[in-house]
Amino acid sequence: MAYLGESFMNGPELVQLALEILNFDFEAEEKVVVSKIKDIMEKYANLDLDIDKEVFTAMLREYPQHVDSVYLPEMYNTIAKEYGGDYKVYVDSLYARSEITSPRGLQRFFERDTTYNLMDDPAISLGIDLIVKYFEMNQSINEASQNIEKGERLYNAAIRRMYADRNFYPDANSTMRLSFGTVKGYSPMDGVDYSYYTTAKGILEKARTHHPDPDFALGANLISLLKEQNYGKYADEKGEMKVCFISDNDITGGSSGSAMFNAKGELLGLAFDGNWEAMSGDILFEPKLQRCVGVDIRYILFVIDKYANASNLIQELQPSLK
Repeated sequence: MAYLGESFMNGPELVQLALEILNFDFEAEEKVVVSKIKDIMEKYANLDLDIDKEVFTAMLREYPQHVDSVYLPEMYNTIAKEYGGDYKVYVDSLYARSEITSPRGLQRFFERDTTYNLMDDPAISLGIDLIVKYFEMNQSINEASQNIEKGERLYNAAIRRMYADRNFYPDANSTMRLSFGTVKGYSPMDGVDYSYYTTAKGILEKARTHHPDPDFALGANLISLLKEQNYGKYADEKGEMKVCFISDNDITGGSSGSAMFNAKGELLGLAFDGNWEAMSGDILFEPKLQRCVGVDIRYILFVIDKYANASNLIQELQPSLK
């Protein structure tokens, strides 16, 4: 399915236009219909038919080299029977006969031109062919997935019987998850010790050190706020504003945005990353080295309040800062 999608459904722009037309919903609200038509029509401004034909021809050649013949859409039979297997001749013919290669042809469809039968357009027929093949492949994948799931259940049951004295991670998919850990720094190597938190000072340092790298670029307003160091109620007892902190929790992909609470149920921040040493955590967790990175809730509130000037949200949240 990945090859089919990348080669054709997300490949030639003519095919993408055909699929958008087939998925068009005339029953939607009028403003939605008008907006969608406008979006589709604007795509012609960047459509270069010569380049698109080259891309399509290249994809037609490439696709059969990576999949079994059973996964070839019907157009390959058409190319073999009617075009002598010549991909370029087929593509040239397709683009020459299709009405939707131009804005005017597409406009006839949207205007409900009774002299124009959309289903007679070869690009639309091709779109239908690809959709049919996609659903055929999806059905076979679903059947295979069901067999795999049955096999996994048997395998897991056998593993649990084999290692009856071992604790296993529970399958927490689609459930609320709660884990625990300790906020603490770490030492990745001799002579190097990392504290458990960073401050706003570090944001400016990184922006300076890595200039002009866009990943570390800051807006003028944020730079001004951080230089003033007017953190107010978001500062700690030393007058600093903590930005991020680390803990020995085990974090994995998809956990970003998870709330982090202390033992009293008070919100400390949001988890969003792991340290460099935690990149292998899905394979093997090393408590001494791997850390979960969270953004401090005080910095989040500072950004909402001072940077975004969204004091109404602060009033609604009514945070209790200590």
